[in-house]
Amino acid sequence: MRLAGSAVAALMLAGACGTGAQPAGETSAAGRVSAPNAYSGWSEATYDGHKRSSFYVEVRDGTRLAVDLYRPTKGGVEASEKLPVVWMHSPYNRRSYRNGEAAETYPGYALRLVPHGYNVAVVDFRGVYASFGTNVGYNRGEWVEAARHDAYDMTEWFARQGWSNGKIGMWGCSATGGSQMQALTTRPPSLKAVIPMSAEFDAYAFTTLGGVSSPRRIAPPNATGEAASIAMRDRVAAPVDGPDGAPLLAEAVASHKNNIESVGVVPFKDSISQETGLEWWKISSPHTWLGELKKTDIGVLSVANWDEAGTRHGPFFTFNNLPKDNTKLLVGPATHCAWSAVKEETGFDLVTEELRFFDHWLKGKPNGVMEEPAVTYYTYNARPESAWRTSETWPLKSEMRTDYHLSASGGLGAAPAPAGAKPVAMTPPPVSQTVTIEPATGAAIFETEPLAADVEVTGHPVMSLWIRTAAQDADAMTQIFDVAPDGTTRSYQMIGRLRASHRKTAKAPYNHLGLPWRTHAQADASSIPVGVPVEMVYDLLPMSYIFKAGHRIRIAVSFSDPARGASPPDVEILTGGANASRITLPVIPTR
Repeated sequence: MRLAGSAVAALMLAGACGTGAQPAGETSAAGRVSAPNAYSGWSEATYDGHKRSSFYVEVRDGTRLAVDLYRPTKGGVEASEKLPVVWMHSPYNRRSYRNGEAAETYPGYALRLVPHGYNVAVVDFRGVYASFGTNVGYNRGEWVEAARHDAYDMTEWFARQGWSNGKIGMWGCSATGGSQMQALTTRPPSLKAVIPMSAEFDAYAFTTLGGVSSPRRIAPPNATGEAASIAMRDRVAAPVDGPDGAPLLAEAVASHKNNIESVGVVPFKDSISQETGLEWWKISSPHTWLGELKKTDIGVLSVANWDEAGTRHGPFFTFNNLPKDNTKLLVGPATHCAWSAVKEETGFDLVTEELRFFDHWLKGKPNGVMEEPAVTYYTYNARPESAWRTSETWPLKSEMRTDYHLSASGGLGAAPAPAGAKPVAMTPPPVSQTVTIEPATGAAIFETEPLAADVEVTGHPVMSLWIRTAAQDADAMTQIFDVAPDGTTRSYQMIGRLRASHRKTAKAPYNHLGLPWRTHAQADASSIPVGVPVEMVYDLLPMSYIFKAGHRIRIAVSFSDPARGASPPDVEILTGGANASRITLPVIPTR
């Protein structure tokens, strides 16, 4: 059972591993400290360097995967004791990231764990960079056929080595977080802890965010062409060590000739990818394997950032669907995977949390990390000393679901609005990527009066939007803004959206926190009846934000045409009466 005591006072912004200010009430008799962002006396840095080696490991079907391994050293001598291994399974180049070594610079920064007695490794996905084999779907390639067992086989290989204590962890963000979710579905016996950051739980929701898919083929990030993307990765792949490294790399590159980079156009949740013959969103989604996930006794620290889009969606559902005794949630400010910025802006050091978590699960240290409240999160605009907060649950037990009604005059208030309609022109869709969605043009604006007191919104807003249009379909997007007295605005990807033809709701196959869930099945898609009021109900991404007294809460609602028509009909937002559009905000009582 987790301790219910307030740990907010313990969230003193200390910083580096093994150091930190002493949080109130968290000092043991031995003078040791373990609390969010504060850790001392439990894990001193006893090693002063590391040695890198690179080699191939053969998995069960004979495919060879390229590995970079970093062993701790002291005075240039490798560690003689058996130590845990934390590794990252990556489609993004095991060797380099942003002009540095991936083990050091890729979010998670696991090389910083080495001085504390950890072996660290990074492994290229099958079929990319220096690894042999065929890849399907690029950064989701770990879900397909033989690749589904690669994380299992690598984990068990690390566990068998003489320098390993047999307890293995994984780290990484975005696709390398998704690879950890995949590993959880196969449950390698030696995998004891994972820290998946910004990783999906429902892959379709993660990618389309409301069924708003593109008519184009799904391609990897920053792709200029599928063949060009494969060739670029092959050019910059790092060979393994030894005189055979270069010829082996050439062989590996040759084995990539049958890679399937894009799975094509897969607009519905049950769409079959023509390129692969697979029901793509089903096979590549962790929630498909919910039965296996619920059985896990592996420690899971699920991580997200507030200022990211679809990649923010999964960690909250991962936290609420896996065993409570094993699972924690950490949510910070800043953009996708930007934990270096979090440290610079708030002093909160992700590596401190990694060290506390891995020390408990991989070294058996009774540091209390699983007895403290399960959720640690940041609240924008809170006082600096209380911006980092904790909770036993997500959503917070204290939330008050509060309706704010849209009015045709542009108001947003607690009282139901008079019946009316506000016409909104269809505009081009906002620039959209998985990690960010730009504000839409031509939005209808609804604002509160200046707030008489601070209003904290922490949780999942829900939009209940009534529309009428002659268009057959429309992509609705809602974004929340904070409007200062001088008219300037701020928003941290406080967004939600839904394709109207995907509006049918159903019972979710997993704990969806009571939020509206849609099938997104092709057979359930239906066009908008001409001139007939239609309700679209959809949740926005979770948030934690204090709107200060004197500011206004703004709701911007926009529409675009899924068919990308030249002159689509306008949409009317209906207010009042039986067709009262509203947004429901999770308001937290004044602390």
